[in-house]
Amino acid sequence: MDRRRLRRGVRRLPARSPGRARGGRGRRSVPRVRRVVVLHRRRLRSRRRRTRREAARDVSRPGDDGVGRFRLDGKVAVVTGASRGIGRALATGLAGAGAAVVAAARDLAACEAVASEIEANGGRAAALRLDLTDGGSHADFVASVVDRFGALDVLVNNAGTLKPHFTEKVTSAELDALLDVNLRGPVFLSVAALDALSAGDGGVIINVGALAAFNPMEGIGAYGAVKAAMANWSVTMAREWASRNVRVHVLVPGSVATDMILPRDPDQRARFVEEYGARNLIGRLGEPDDLVGAAIFLSSPASSYMTGRPVFVDGGLLG
Repeated sequence: MDRRRLRRGVRRLPARSPGRARGGRGRRSVPRVRRVVVLHRRRLRSRRRRTRREAARDVSRPGDDGVGRFRLDGKVAVVTGASRGIGRALATGLAGAGAAVVAAARDLAACEAVASEIEANGGRAAALRLDLTDGGSHADFVASVVDRFGALDVLVNNAGTLKPHFTEKVTSAELDALLDVNLRGPVFLSVAALDALSAGDGGVIINVGALAAFNPMEGIGAYGAVKAAMANWSVTMAREWASRNVRVHVLVPGSVATDMILPRDPDQRARFVEEYGARNLIGRLGEPDDLVGAAIFLSSPASSYMTGRPVFVDGGLLG
């Protein structure tokens, strides 16, 4: 065949634009085979994005009503200070949402009662003794949780102590006791749990705070200052551990009817309930169960776009 006729039959590709280097950003013609490959890759990426969106929608089932996103099935949660009050309510509440729960406190017998209640209601639970002031025991405690349930997904630092004193009456020993339980303990337990929390598909730490950390009150200045330090450090944890897929929240209860704040004298207790109940928009003192919904939300995929901010459950405090 005549070479000139053969050359005429060959489809030439358009020349590059004058003056444009090979690595330039301008548009250029793409050979047919390459166009097919590029289009195929784009379709694959689009398909993967659709699949991820569909998977996210699946999380919210059954019924596409969004309730599924609040479930904690397959998660393992530790609640410190779970022997009574808010801690007990949070432990049973998280179990009700599907989590396996470790009830932890110094009072092992009380924690065993909480675990038994959870199991009697069809949940999974264990009781472990934990002394937050014993920093050397934190790693062993976390190892025991992982050995028992295979993972640790949620850590609720709820245990706390309060001893009212005006500033001129606070002793160094009392301040140390507040620091040990309300600051050092939660921080170092969180550090001990970090590897386990980051090993799964996203860990959560909930540090139970106090209104006194944000609204200083007379008579509990030392307690409020220590709780403010914990709230501040929680934000630092959230910033430092976001890259490890661990979210950190501060759950701030208002005045809740627990032994920590209620006077022992029946008459004083009645006056306290009436007075502090009138200080919020809901018009009553909080109950430990009032914290459960927020704790489930913060522990669940429903709050996956939240970290490092306090969440107030205070009845709409008036001041």
